[in-house]
Amino acid sequence: MKTANLLPSIRSRVGDWNYYVTTLSFQEVSELIKAPDEIHERKKLAEWIQREAIDSHSEAIATYIVGNPQRFLGAMIVGVYGGSPNWTPLNVKVPADEGISEEQLQRIEGRLGLLRLSGSENLFAIDGQHRVAGIKLALKDAKVAEQIGNDSMSAIFVAHDPKSEAGKQRTRRLFTTVNKKAKIISKAAKIALDEDDGFAIVTRRLIDSHWLFEDARKHVLYTSGGSIPATDTSSITSVVGLSEIVRDLYGGPKGFDQDRPDELALAAHLELCKSFFDELLAQIPEFKVVFVNKKGTSGAYRLAECNHMLFRPIGQRAFARAVQLLVERKNSVATAVKKLRAAELFIQNEEWHHIMWNPVAKTMITNKVLIAEAQLLRLAGQPLRNKTIGKKLDALLASIAEEA
Repeated sequence: MKTANLLPSIRSRVGDWNYYVTTLSFQEVSELIKAPDEIHERKKLAEWIQREAIDSHSEAIATYIVGNPQRFLGAMIVGVYGGSPNWTPLNVKVPADEGISEEQLQRIEGRLGLLRLSGSENLFAIDGQHRVAGIKLALKDAKVAEQIGNDSMSAIFVAHDPKSEAGKQRTRRLFTTVNKKAKIISKAAKIALDEDDGFAIVTRRLIDSHWLFEDARKHVLYTSGGSIPATDTSSITSVVGLSEIVRDLYGGPKGFDQDRPDELALAAHLELCKSFFDELLAQIPEFKVVFVNKKGTSGAYRLAECNHMLFRPIGQRAFARAVQLLVERKNSVATAVKKLRAAELFIQNEEWHHIMWNPVAKTMITNKVLIAEAQLLRLAGQPLRNKTIGKKLDALLASIAEEA
């Protein structure tokens, strides 16, 4: 049976949040505050959130805690899920000669109390992840733990219902709200936790629900960037790269990434994104070989002599944008993919020289996604998005011909 924790606290309220302000010793912080590993279904997605939100800067904070006798750490916000947290008000008795009015006394009595944690709760830092990581790192040294383990810091407890998606959603939104106000958060962290950006939401749901991105398959790379290292032979994309594809496939009204879209809009775009990957798996022979028949690796199609655009982030984006345009022109996703299959998809070939592939340096060109989309459409015999991009493509091709 887990030991209960009894914490002195002040109950307060802001907006629709009830919260409790208390204090935790460094030792309690180290023992009680866990990683946010129950926010998402996929374990690797949760671990990635841990890295994005917590691990950086922990050494610097640990050094500060250990080496500075005038150390001070600000309050952290702690999310609570599970267990049975309970708050009990305290009766406050103040001597009559203190000059406290009845109204003041009632205000005090309604806010001071004891917060009881059963011991079965899971606690994670919504704001203060770096401080928690620094404390944990510092207290790994037994001598340091003995010296500063009883130091304490303020903590603000908020709770959500772990059994409901709405409860988890509230906590994720609080994370991004707090951190947006504190500093500009990384693109990766925004994808991981933002509850107002429709593209971030759909990206997470796509990872959680499509078999291609199951953890065991190792087809999605959890890093802060969009590129895939040459040493990685199993990933088809990264989380950041996948979010770009999700964005490129969108053809609806503006504002999808500003104010949280309704569930119908989110579900519709998620289904479109699922259909996109389903059709690639059904129609692209190289996808069948690697992901369905499991007779090859993604890395085998990212070589100088065998370089398939749908195994490259820039190529995936160009293809997704072209699919979005054809769907906008009343084609189904299946028909759009079928039409684009008519194009040359191996970018080591001449059609893609100096657009996505540098044939001299034998390196990828990653900054011409609009030009790449236009070339893909042209090679597939489809009208381009607009005349402007057509003129840019023609100018580039003409300059390449002159140099040759």
